Amino acid sequence: MSARIVLSALVLAATVASSLPAAADDDTVAITTLLTRSARYWNHGDLDAFMRSYENAPTTVYVSSKRVIHGYANIRAHYAEHYGVGTMPALSISDIAVRPLGERYAVVVAHWHLAMHDGTHPAGIFTLVLHRTDGWHIITDHSP
Repeated sequence: MSARIVLSALVLAATVASSLPAAADDDTVAITTLLTRSARYWNHGDLDAFMRSYENAPTTVYVSSKRVIHGYANIRAHYAEHYGVGTMPALSISDIAVRPLGERYAVVVAHWHLAMHDGTHPAGIFTLVLHRTDGWHIITDHSP
């Protein structure tokens, strides 16, 4: 093998390897932005805008501490029933950790905090699986 071919292969490998962290950083920023925007929509009482962070599919899953809900429409109905529309308690999200799983999937672990209208402040940890299609969307939400 000629030195030129070997050198070209090494340069290509180095270029690909150096671009991976940047892509992962871009995904982390995009996902963090999605979740931050989602919480803002929630806090403005806009359930439909909040739901845009979920993949609109019958295979999207929400897992609570008591049950599994299948499908985008059913998840929306669950939120509307439990939190109301336009009157949701204040939501904040913190400690967002994104782990890319290839180019099209990622896992998120973060903390959620609610300021309920009755003065209570439930909080916990959630796990999300996201899928990138025309943007990042939640396909599995485990928020016990």
